Amino acid sequence: MFQRTRDYAKDYERIGSTVHYKGKRYRFEMEQPALNRRKAVYALSLFAALVLFAVIGFSDSAALGAGGGPSPVYVLIPYVGLLLPLGLSFARTLLLVFKSRPLEYAEYDKYLAQQKGMLLSALIISGVLLVGMIAFLILHADNRAAQLLALAESALCAGCIFFAFRQHHTLSESVSIDEPSSVRYDI
Repeated sequence: MFQRTRDYAKDYERIGSTVHYKGKRYRFEMEQPALNRRKAVYALSLFAALVLFAVIGFSDSAALGAGGGPSPVYVLIPYVGLLLPLGLSFARTLLLVFKSRPLEYAEYDKYLAQQKGMLLSALIISGVLLVGMIAFLILHADNRAAQLLALAESALCAGCIFFAFRQHHTLSESVSIDEPSSVRYDI
């Protein structure tokens, strides 16, 4: 099902100075209002996760270096590592939200197929961050209120990522393939 990036060139043909796509197209089988609602919830849940990611960083948690103390590696590495998959997932989600025509194979691969891995890695990293915050709360007894607030924020962030993952799964389940008209399989 997955093609390599270099194989996408086979789906295009050059006619004079124009390039024509001749490969498979993918479209959503959902009705348009339901599809628009799913896409909006998908994008908003990832946006909420990004906002919560920033709020975690600005919280008064000693686990992330508030008060001038050192941050433990088991909290800092997952926190910083969460930015890449979360930011990339949100950027690609925005591109998917504004697509209204059927997706070409390369677009389908970039906006839906590769998104599953990015969302899954963001979900795993947010879980590791949550475990690290719990470990910091258990090991360090100072300023528990700020630690509990940061823990709740990271749990909400993980929940938003999980909700976005569920929306992605529903969107990818509703994809259908439009075969090119020049290809015949009945021969």
